[in-house]
Amino acid sequence: MTIEEVKQKTQAVVLEMLPGVSSEELSDDRDIFSLGLDSINAMNLIFGLQDAFEVQFATSEISFENFRTVSGIVELIQRKQQEVLG
Repeated sequence: MTIEEVKQKTQAVVLEMLPGVSSEELSDDRDIFSLGLDSINAMNLIFGLQDAFEVQFATSEISFENFRTVSGIVELIQRKQQEVLG
């Protein structure tokens, strides 16, 4: 999966959690918590990303920094996918 595909899929999952937010508002480095993501939706986002990308995040990876922006999420997912590929 290319980085662009990962980014598009990530944005789609994030936008599902933020129904009042448009894709134009969701830039790569925009703080998604400032767009209205709360702690409940953050957990749903994590579960949604795990399902969408078929990865499991370790407890140590579930942090504000890793899930604050689309670009941070994409970096984390790419690391997880590389771990799987070995």
